[in-house]
Amino acid sequence: MECLSPVFIEAAAHVLASPVPVLTTIAAKGGGFIASVKDHQDVEIITVTAANRDQLPDDLVGRIQAG
Repeated sequence: MECLSPVFIEAAAHVLASPVPVLTTIAAKGGGFIASVKDHQDVEIITVTAANRDQLPDDLVGRIQAG
């Protein structure tokens, strides 16, 4: 439902434009706002799988701390 809120979309766009690292989840499928977030130049999508799910938290912390 947030994806339909102009206030949320504006706030999310503001966050994505900032230099602060952001860790979030996003729907696997979707157009409009979802597609625009996925297409953002600074977005990296990491898919959680059975093979990476146990190590992923430590990897993400390391990436965020490294800046």
